[in-house]
Amino acid sequence: MFNIDPYEAILRVCQFIVLLTFHEWGHAKSANVLGDPTAEDEGRMSFNPAVHIDLIGTIVLPLLGTLFGGAFFGWAKPVPVNPRNLRNPKRDLMIIAAAGPIMNIICTIVILGIAKILRVTIGFPERGEVTQFQIYRILLIQSAIISIYLAVFNMLPLFPLDGFSVVYGLLPWRQAQAFAQLRPYGMIILMCIIFVPNLLNLPNPVFWFIGIVSYGIFDLIAILVGLR
Repeated sequence: MFNIDPYEAILRVCQFIVLLTFHEWGHAKSANVLGDPTAEDEGRMSFNPAVHIDLIGTIVLPLLGTLFGGAFFGWAKPVPVNPRNLRNPKRDLMIIAAAGPIMNIICTIVILGIAKILRVTIGFPERGEVTQFQIYRILLIQSAIISIYLAVFNMLPLFPLDGFSVVYGLLPWRQAQAFAQLRPYGMIILMCIIFVPNLLNLPNPVFWFIGIVSYGIFDLIAILVGLR
């Protein structure tokens, strides 16, 4: 039984794909700036969603999660990075990892900024029709929320998420090496976090925390752009 309109679910996944494209471009562009042209050479430093899409991770799982009310998560094809091309691999890999979530935060700022401009210039959507309210809620606000959620989720300190490389890069060398020992277990822990509470019909504390942080950052950005 669907928990959401199929057309709205498809739209949400399309928004996710676009925002994930900016996320992956951030990884590729930062790697290129830091001296590694691998992503550019393989055509991944692009705003074309097609080059980043992983059929299962980018389309199937997000669509199923949206339709059936499960966890909304997914991934794109990993951006290729060759650490041998980097001057300081430990530091530079941290920067490359952080660039994806940072791009999503920038996207949220831009989207809410557009919403503010439309409100000031044409009174959108307060003076508009029902269609304008739908555009405002679904296309703008929902996109901004998905973008910031994508940033926060990816900052979990678990491999293969970006947060793992960020934490590794921030830790002193000895502690970083100890932290790296968790790498083989990251995907298992992540899958348990995503699926076990749902299978046991229990609240998911990690997703609750991600939601709190995401909406907190969303509200802060909305205040900064004058939307609140």
